[in-house]
Amino acid sequence: MTLKNGLLLKYLLIATLLISVMCSVVQAWEDEDLKYWADEKSSKLYWGDTLKNSVYRVEAYDFPRTDRKGQINTPYVGINLYKDDVLVANDSMLLWDSFIYEGEVRVTVVNIMSASDIHWQDDTYEPWADVDVELRGLPDIDISIKTDAATYKVNDKKISVTITAKNSGTAPLEDVDMSVDFGDLEFDLYSANKKTHFTPDDILNGASAVETFVLIVPSDMKETDYEITANVTGIDQKDESHNFTGSGDLTVENMITIIKNTKEDVFMTDTAFVQITIRNDGAYAVNSIELEDSMGDYFELIGSSSLQWNFDLGAGEFKDYKYTIKPVKPNKNGYTLPEAKASWTVDGIEYNQTSDGPEITVHGSKILLEKTVSPTKAEPNTNLTVTVTATNVGDVRASVEIFDQSPLPDNVILLSGELYTKEVIDEDDSVSMSYIIKADTDGVYELPKATAKFFDLQGYRSEEVSNSPVFTSGNPSAVSQTPRPGETYTPVPTPVPTATREEPGFGILAAIMGVCMAVFITLRRN
Repeated sequence: MTLKNGLLLKYLLIATLLISVMCSVVQAWEDEDLKYWADEKSSKLYWGDTLKNSVYRVEAYDFPRTDRKGQINTPYVGINLYKDDVLVANDSMLLWDSFIYEGEVRVTVVNIMSASDIHWQDDTYEPWADVDVELRGLPDIDISIKTDAATYKVNDKKISVTITAKNSGTAPLEDVDMSVDFGDLEFDLYSANKKTHFTPDDILNGASAVETFVLIVPSDMKETDYEITANVTGIDQKDESHNFTGSGDLTVENMITIIKNTKEDVFMTDTAFVQITIRNDGAYAVNSIELEDSMGDYFELIGSSSLQWNFDLGAGEFKDYKYTIKPVKPNKNGYTLPEAKASWTVDGIEYNQTSDGPEITVHGSKILLEKTVSPTKAEPNTNLTVTVTATNVGDVRASVEIFDQSPLPDNVILLSGELYTKEVIDEDDSVSMSYIIKADTDGVYELPKATAKFFDLQGYRSEEVSNSPVFTSGNPSAVSQTPRPGETYTPVPTPVPTATREEPGFGILAAIMGVCMAVFITLRRN
């Protein structure tokens, strides 16, 4: 091969490579393929006016000039197109002319001022054009996954699933590929649809692709959440790829279920049955189940039940346990009973399950007793007011007796007032009594507690005691502790340190020893 032929072959290879590269970057669509446009914005534009649509803005930058007779030959409008305020295209356009930029935006002149509209003698020349700016239509797939229930029990057997891919966009999604992932859920044996992959040709804008399935409910030893996902891919009219994903959740309850029930409301003199039902909805037996329950702080157990049980449950079996409780304090807003709890072990794994906590309202009279003293700090022999207030915070009327007859602290004197009262109190009502005292010496004094005894017409009787208010009289030097009723605080005297004494004789002994040392040193020098 000659040098000339070698160079010719080299140039031919380079040319072939360039042609291949150019062919590879040629767009796979043409402007005439773009049939779907949306988000149209329209406006009448005069010279210098603009119209914005998304990141694009058009400007009417030019119109024809008039001749000496005030006439124009051909009406047109010069259009500048800006993207993000950068000039990307321009064109001189006649009526119904349009141009497309990069397949993303279309500009169309839908009307323009005609030559016959110009009256030089009467009008100022202000040409205009009606311009439309449209964006390329795009597909937008909304995926919904719906089941016939949000929560399933093991004995529900089947789960019905409907997956809908709806195109709410402004252009079709083409070459569609749809896949579904059910996780650990399995198809029912008789399900008509057992595929997880679908390839419809397209999903037109406004249309939907729908698939239905039937799954089996798994026998889970504990409550388990499952997620179903769907993925849809495809291309738009510019052959650009799109990907859409949706998901849905469902819950399968524990195969062991516990239900705890009791009466919704009782009076203080009533009792209530509590019933616990535990059921095995699974396909196999569970052995050595430990079930325990409790009553809470405001009920007492009637009978000798331990509230603990151990048993086996075969597939589909259930057991009932009952016991009786009695309220010890009313609550018109109701109590929430504690949850019953079960635990068991299968293949070395421990499982737990609890019931709901049922609500129970306890009707009855409930008295709150408060005792106050005012003022809480005063000089000796100052009159102080003590007030005792009983409030019925229950929902039943009560007959209330208030006693405040315990001995007062030493050096505290009763001057006047009531120490006893009796009255019937309605729900949310109160009754009070007051008396006057004084302290004749300095000190910190704690008053005794008052007592309220009450009963209602349902036969409920009880009593309540108040707090013990404290007041200060004068200026006690220190308060080391709060005195008890009937006692007065007496400051403990502060010990006074005594002067240090020296034992006699030690000073003389030291002087004698000093003289002896001096004599000894003198004799040694001689």
